[in-house]
Amino acid sequence: MRYGGCDWSVVRHFIWQAELARSGAPALSPMGIGMCGPALIGHGLPAQKEHYLPRILSGEDFWCQGYSEPHAGSDLAALTMSAVRHGDEFVCNGVKVWTTHAHEANRMFCLVRTARTPRPQEGVTFLLIDMTAPGVRVDPIPMLTGEHIQNTVWFDDVRVPVANVVGEVDKGWSVAKSLLDFERGGAAYAPRLRSRLTGVRAAFASSGAGDANVARNIAEAETDIVALEFNELRSMAALSSGAPAGARASMMKVIGAEIYQRLSEIALDIAGLDACPYQPNHTRPGGPTPYFDKALDAQIGPDYAVTAGARYFNDRAASIYGGSNEIQRNILAKALTQR
Repeated sequence: MRYGGCDWSVVRHFIWQAELARSGAPALSPMGIGMCGPALIGHGLPAQKEHYLPRILSGEDFWCQGYSEPHAGSDLAALTMSAVRHGDEFVCNGVKVWTTHAHEANRMFCLVRTARTPRPQEGVTFLLIDMTAPGVRVDPIPMLTGEHIQNTVWFDDVRVPVANVVGEVDKGWSVAKSLLDFERGGAAYAPRLRSRLTGVRAAFASSGAGDANVARNIAEAETDIVALEFNELRSMAALSSGAPAGARASMMKVIGAEIYQRLSEIALDIAGLDACPYQPNHTRPGGPTPYFDKALDAQIGPDYAVTAGARYFNDRAASIYGGSNEIQRNILAKALTQR
């Protein structure tokens, strides 16, 4: 409560997320309130908390995540963006890629290389960067859908105060891991999956197709969502007692991503050929579509088919972002072998 917020328990947060999903409310960008905020609470200095946390809640600061690089995606420890200390500043050079909403953000939480060590996880520092600083350049990565959501961000002798280090210099990997726990398992998947399932079931009823295979796939997806929800409730019980998310976050991420993909596949089967036209002016794309100039004026096909194709392609990335599902399975295997 000191920095704002509602001081809710883990269970009340779950209930809130369930009600948001049931009402169809749009999800917030997780970068600030769901990722950088918890990292600051866990590892930030008092002055950093006092400054940044209220601005995250107010929306005055809008954050993006500087993790992935052209040669360091799922293998995040291979990052090479350098930060060389000069007095009270770091001079940063390098590039981050697939940076969601970097063209909208005024702040970035970023992993940089501050030392070369035999173990790549060492010598990494968690740094807060002003996106308006001289030397920062943002180039759009247009999607096949024409949307501008992701970007390449270039850093050319960008000066960042040492005071913007979260945690310790060269010890940022632990901060990054705790943040990834929130990204992968900090939010409940089941409530929004249930909401998506309701939409898929309504589309199936509206289509009148009566396909037994589709009906079976919907039932199987519902069974898996119920199982995931039970696991999320168990995870909440552990978090409420002070246990870290740990490997459970990886498990939630794998299962949640794969169910999202299956639901989008079922929706595509229901929509059929009506899913083919791309109609951003009749839906809510994830970003502006400046590269799609020939939007259709008249809607083609039923309402449930308008977003089926776009959601299918978007959900293909669910098993990659936040750490690929292959990496998550490695984390789970390692956790089991260490027991």
